Amino acid sequence: MATGSTANYDIPYPLSSDPVNVHEDIQSLAETVESLLGTIGPAYHTLEVTNSSGSSIAKGDPVYISGYGTSKPTVAKCDSDDLTTFPVIGLATTAISNSSDGVVLLSGVFSNINTNAYNVGDKIYVANGGGLTATIPATGSGVVAVVLKKNSSTGILLVGQPKGNGSWGSLKAGLA
Repeated sequence: MATGSTANYDIPYPLSSDPVNVHEDIQSLAETVESLLGTIGPAYHTLEVTNSSGSSIAKGDPVYISGYGTSKPTVAKCDSDDLTTFPVIGLATTAISNSSDGVVLLSGVFSNINTNAYNVGDKIYVANGGGLTATIPATGSGVVAVVLKKNSSTGILLVGQPKGNGSWGSLKAGLA
């Protein structure tokens, strides 16, 4: 392809003095972009937290901020039966025992989670009593994730951040 390239990435482009070969130029550009995209993983955001709830939090449990410890936010499990446990900030990436530190996925791709109870494309909500469900709880819960892959050990969820007007009504309706 051409002799020019971008400053931050090695993506070639034709210069006005280069001979025109549309097929090879486009193929070369596509191959370069494909190789660059392979090195870029999906964006995700996490938060280091401490479980001070008095009970264990399981991998994948939706959590809310319950306070602030000496150096990190403290979290507890969300429960759609108890609206004081909202808003959901994310899902625990691993089991977090009481008084231990852990990580919460605020948004992004959650891999290696059991999604066998769901179907691809299912909207996932906070369950009554805590945990996750594909059934909208009567007491309310907005969508916290969407199933991308169904599998008992290598399932994948897409976890999202609330957006829209941020009202409890829009969160509850899954519109946020």
